Amino acid sequence: MKKIILIIAIALFGLNAAKAQDVKGIIKVNPIGFAVGYFNATYEKPVSEKNSFAIGANYYNYGSVNVSGFGLGGEYRFYFSNNTTAPEGLFGAPVVSLSSLSYDGGEGTETVFSFGGGVKGGYQWVWDSGVALDLYFGYGFRSANFDTYNYTGGYPILGLAIGYAFQ
Repeated sequence: MKKIILIIAIALFGLNAAKAQDVKGIIKVNPIGFAVGYFNATYEKPVSEKNSFAIGANYYNYGSVNVSGFGLGGEYRFYFSNNTTAPEGLFGAPVVSLSSLSYDGGEGTETVFSFGGGVKGGYQWVWDSGVALDLYFGYGFRSANFDTYNYTGGYPILGLAIGYAFQ
C-alpha cells in the first residue's frame, strides 16, 4: 500500500499545476482511512479567492472497540499561498463533525450522537488533468458517552485525499 501511494504521489508531482481559480469543486476520498476502518468522501467548493468550504460523509467501523456509525463533517479552509488561489496551496481549517455511533458491548447495542471538532492544516495540489491531491494533519476532540463505554478525548487528524477537480 505504501509503494502504491508513493508511486501515485510521484506521478502527480510530475504534472503541471492547473489554474485553481478555474476549479468549480473537488470530489475526493481518503484511501488511508480504509486501513483503519474509516471511509470518507468530501466535496470542496471555493467560495472566494482564498477560502473554500468542504462537506464530507463518513463511515466508521472500529472493530477493536466495537464502534461503528455514520457521520457528517464540515470545514472552512483558509488558503495562505501568495501564488495560488483556493482550492490550491497551503491551508488551515477549523473542522466540525456530527456522528451517529453504535457500540456493541456484548449485552446489546447502544447508539448515541457524538459531536467533534478540531483544526487541521496541509497542502493541496490541483493539476490540469483535474487530479487533486490533498495532504493534511491536525488534532481533533470527540466525546461519545454510552451507558457502558465512554470515549472523550483527542485524536490525531492525518490524511491523504485523492480526487477530481471540476473546472
